[in-house]
Amino acid sequence: MGAAEPAGRFQTGARPLATGAQRVARVAVDVPALDREFDYLVPDALAGAITLGAIVRVPLHGRRVRGWVTALDVEPATGATLQPIAKVTGAGPAADLVELAGWAAWRWAGRRTSFLR
Repeated sequence: MGAAEPAGRFQTGARPLATGAQRVARVAVDVPALDREFDYLVPDALAGAITLGAIVRVPLHGRRVRGWVTALDVEPATGATLQPIAKVTGAGPAADLVELAGWAAWRWAGRRTSFLR
Protein backbone atom coordinates (compact mmCIF):
# COMPACT_ATOMS: atom_id res chain seq x y z
CA MET A 1 0.00 0.00 0.00
CA GLY A 2 1.65 3.20 -1.15
CA ALA A 3 0.78 6.74 -0.27
CA ALA A 4 -1.83 8.32 -2.50
CA GLU A 5 -0.59 10.91 -4.93
CA PRO A 6 -1.96 14.41 -4.44
CA ALA A 7 -4.82 15.12 -6.82
CA GLY A 8 -3.96 17.57 -9.56
CA ARG A 9 -0.31 17.84 -8.53
CA PHE A 10 0.94 17.04 -12.00
CA GLN A 11 -1.42 19.23 -13.95
CA THR A 12 -0.06 22.26 -15.75
CA GLY A 13 -2.03 24.61 -13.54
CA ALA A 14 -3.27 26.47 -16.58
CA ARG A 15 -6.52 28.36 -16.37
CA PRO A 16 -7.97 30.12 -19.41
CA LEU A 17 -7.34 33.85 -19.63
CA ALA A 18 -10.06 36.37 -20.29
CA THR A 19 -10.67 37.05 -23.97
CA GLY A 20 -8.33 39.69 -25.37
CA ALA A 21 -5.74 39.30 -22.60
CA GLN A 22 -2.07 38.86 -23.43
CA ARG A 23 -0.75 35.30 -23.23
CA VAL A 24 1.16 34.31 -20.12
CA ALA A 25 3.50 31.32 -19.83
CA ARG A 26 4.70 29.63 -16.64
CA VAL A 27 8.44 28.92 -16.72
CA ALA A 28 10.57 26.63 -14.53
CA VAL A 29 13.93 28.41 -14.35
CA ASP A 30 17.21 26.48 -14.42
CA VAL A 31 18.57 28.02 -11.21
CA PRO A 32 19.51 25.40 -8.57
CA ALA A 33 18.64 27.67 -5.63
CA LEU A 34 15.06 28.20 -6.90
CA ASP A 35 12.51 25.42 -6.89
CA ARG A 36 9.52 27.33 -8.20
CA GLU A 37 8.03 28.57 -11.41
CA PHE A 38 7.52 32.14 -12.61
CA ASP A 39 5.02 33.71 -15.00
CA TYR A 40 6.16 35.65 -18.06
CA LEU A 41 4.42 37.43 -20.92
CA VAL A 42 4.57 35.78 -24.34
CA PRO A 43 5.63 38.43 -26.88
CA ASP A 44 3.68 38.43 -30.15
CA ALA A 45 6.92 37.88 -32.10
CA LEU A 46 7.57 34.61 -30.21
CA ALA A 47 3.97 33.38 -29.90
CA GLY A 48 4.35 30.74 -32.63
CA ALA A 49 7.54 29.28 -31.14
CA ILE A 50 6.39 29.08 -27.51
CA THR A 51 4.95 25.65 -26.79
CA LEU A 52 4.72 23.48 -23.70
CA GLY A 53 8.26 22.28 -22.99
CA ALA A 54 10.02 24.95 -25.07
CA ILE A 55 13.45 26.03 -23.81
CA VAL A 56 13.50 29.80 -23.31
CA ARG A 57 15.66 32.59 -21.89
CA VAL A 58 13.91 34.79 -19.33
CA PRO A 59 14.98 37.81 -17.27
CA LEU A 60 15.45 37.02 -13.58
CA HIS A 61 17.03 39.45 -11.11
CA GLY A 62 19.00 41.39 -13.72
CA ARG A 63 20.24 38.45 -15.78
CA ARG A 64 18.86 36.08 -18.39
CA VAL A 65 18.47 32.47 -17.34
CA ARG A 66 17.44 29.27 -19.09
CA GLY A 67 14.02 27.81 -18.40
CA TRP A 68 11.31 25.47 -19.67
CA VAL A 69 7.73 26.44 -20.41
CA THR A 70 5.60 24.28 -18.09
CA ALA A 71 2.17 25.85 -18.72
CA LEU A 72 0.59 28.20 -21.24
CA ASP A 73 -2.25 30.69 -20.93
CA VAL A 74 -2.12 30.81 -17.15
CA GLU A 75 -3.76 33.38 -14.92
CA PRO A 76 -1.00 35.45 -13.28
CA ALA A 77 -1.18 36.62 -9.68
CA THR A 78 -3.34 39.71 -9.22
CA GLY A 79 -1.31 42.90 -9.48
CA ALA A 80 1.83 41.12 -10.72
CA THR A 81 4.00 43.01 -13.21
CA LEU A 82 5.23 40.46 -15.72
CA GLN A 83 8.30 40.67 -17.92
CA PRO A 84 8.34 39.21 -21.44
CA ILE A 85 10.20 36.05 -22.42
CA ALA A 86 13.48 37.17 -24.00
CA LYS A 87 13.92 34.42 -26.60
CA VAL A 88 13.27 30.81 -27.50
CA THR A 89 16.45 28.70 -27.66
CA GLY A 90 15.02 25.27 -28.48
CA ALA A 91 12.01 23.00 -28.82
CA GLY A 92 12.60 21.17 -25.53
CA PRO A 93 10.83 18.01 -24.35
CA ALA A 94 7.34 16.99 -25.42
CA ALA A 95 4.37 18.04 -23.27
CA ASP A 96 3.93 14.55 -21.80
CA LEU A 97 7.57 14.52 -20.68
CA VAL A 98 7.10 17.87 -18.94
CA GLU A 99 4.25 16.30 -16.94
CA LEU A 100 6.34 13.19 -16.29
CA ALA A 101 9.18 15.38 -14.97
CA GLY A 102 6.70 17.00 -12.55
CA TRP A 103 5.56 13.59 -11.33
CA ALA A 104 9.15 12.31 -10.98
CA ALA A 105 10.16 15.42 -9.02
CA TRP A 106 7.27 14.82 -6.61
CA ARG A 107 7.88 11.06 -6.39
CA TRP A 108 11.60 11.30 -5.66
CA ALA A 109 11.53 14.67 -3.87
CA GLY A 110 13.69 16.32 -6.51
CA ARG A 111 13.43 19.37 -8.70
CA ARG A 112 11.52 19.37 -11.94
CA THR A 113 14.38 21.15 -13.68
CA SER A 114 16.74 18.30 -12.81
CA PHE A 115 14.54 15.93 -14.81
CA LEU A 116 14.00 18.41 -17.64
CA ARG A 117 17.75 18.91 -17.97
